[in-house]
Parts: sequence; C-alpha cells; structure tokens
Amino acid sequence: MADCRTDRDCRVGYYYGSPEQPHWFTPPDGLSVLPKPEVIWHTATFAETRVPCGRACTWSYFFEAKRRLLSAPRRDVLDVDYRRLLMAQVDGRALAIRQIFSARDIVRIEREWAPGLTAGSAITAIHFDPDGRLSFTWLKGAERASVSERVTVPTYVRQGADGTEKAPR
Repeated sequence: MADCRTDRDCRVGYYYGSPEQPHWFTPPDGLSVLPKPEVIWHTATFAETRVPCGRACTWSYFFEAKRRLLSAPRRDVLDVDYRRLLMAQVDGRALAIRQIFSARDIVRIEREWAPGLTAGSAITAIHFDPDGRLSFTWLKGAERASVSERVTVPTYVRQGADGTEKAPR
C-alpha cells in the first residue's frame, strides 16, 4: 500500500489483516521519503515493490506474505527467481546473484562489459528460466557486440567440511 502526498513523497508499506495497521517500509540510506512505487506480484503471495532513486537506479523491497517476510531494500535488481528466492543484482562491474532475504552471494558474474558501462547498463535482456538457469544478453567490449549466454545458478553456495564456501560447479 502507498500513502502519497505527491509522486515523490510517499509512505509505502504492507498490511496483514487490518489495513488500518500498516507496516511502513524504512527508506534506504540517502532517501528521507519514497517516491511512488511500482508493485510487481511475482506470485499471489510474493511481491516486489520497486521505487526509483535516480537515472538507472531503483530500490526493491520484497514481501513474502505467507511468512510475512520483508526484505531490506535491495538496489538495482534486474530479475527475480521467485521459486528459489534469488535475485540478479548489479554490483558495480559485476552481476551478483544473491538470496533475496539474506543478500548472501551465490554467484558473481563478471564479463568484458562494454567500456564505460556498469553491468546493469551493459545487460540488455535478462531472465531466470524455470529450470534454474539465468539467460542474459550483454554488450561486449569496445565494439559493443551483443552476446547471449545461459548459465547455471545454484540455489545456495556449498560449504566444505572446514566451513569455507566452495565455488559452484
């Protein structure tokens, strides 16, 4: 739900039960109020609330209604695997695949993105496939050649017997 004075000054939140008792989102660092949100219902009980924070910048909050889970704000989310609760997120020159609620890194994808572009600007199309893989198209190198890839993404990072994280196979 959103209670907006203007398109740039809103309180955004959710309610469970009575709409008179909403739980308001805390704005991320750098914002004192939230702009008018876009709400994307990935399933009947899993929603993403996306708010703009400037040119090519967004913050996303995720709400899982069955367990009443609300994520911390997540910056620059490009796509979501709602089945496994993973997100593809821009992290500077890398594309990070993370768990939505813990923000724990699963995989970091670094490529020879076109010069001067972040991963988010270089990626022209992206989506999680139902089989758990990630398909994306990106601009490569100075020539900005279009490259399409499909990569396997594990649900979690495996840990070795010594407790250290092992790279996915």
